[in-house]
Amino acid sequence: MDPRLQTLIARQQAAGYPGLAGSEVHATIKLSAQLLNEAIAAFLGSANAPIRALTVSPHAGNRLDVRVEPAKAFIPNINLTLTIERQPQLPGDPVLVLRVTEGAAMLRFAGPVISNLAVLPPGIRLDGDRLLVDVRALMQAFDTARLGELARQIEVATLDGAVVVFVHASVSTPQPGGPLR
Repeated sequence: MDPRLQTLIARQQAAGYPGLAGSEVHATIKLSAQLLNEAIAAFLGSANAPIRALTVSPHAGNRLDVRVEPAKAFIPNINLTLTIERQPQLPGDPVLVLRVTEGAAMLRFAGPVISNLAVLPPGIRLDGDRLLVDVRALMQAFDTARLGELARQIEVATLDGAVVVFVHASVSTPQPGGPLR
C-alpha cells in the first residue's frame, strides 16, 4: 500500500474516522462450514494442541454440532451440540454465549483436560457447560484498523451448513470537543 495512503488511514483511525462521520454499514456475512473448519484446522495446526481435530456442523435454528478428536488416545472423541443462548450486547458485553445441550456429560469428563491445556484461541473460554466467545477479542488479530470498535450490533445465527453474522457498524458525528464513536 502506498505510504501516503497508509498515513492518511492512520490519521483517520487515530482521530476516530472523522472523514467517515455519519457512515453506516449493515452487513450479512455467511461463513460456510467448510471455511469455519479450515480456519479451525489452521489454528490447531499452528498450536501445540491436545486436539487432533475439531469439526463444526452448523444447523438451522442456532444449533452447532461439534466433534472433538483429542490427540490423546485414552480420551474418546467428544460429540457436542451447542445452541446460541445469548447474543453479544455491544458495547458493554461483547460475549456470545453458547450452551452445551447434548454431550454435556462427556464434556464434564474431558472438559477439564482440554481447558487445562489452554488450546482455545484468545477470546474463547469454556465455563462449565457454556462456551463464551468474546467477539471483539476474537476479531482483534484480524482487525488492525480497529474497525470492529465501530460495531454497534453483532448477531450470530445458523443455517444448515453455515454460520451467519449480522453486523451493524457506524461512525457517529463528533460531539464538540470529543472523539468520534
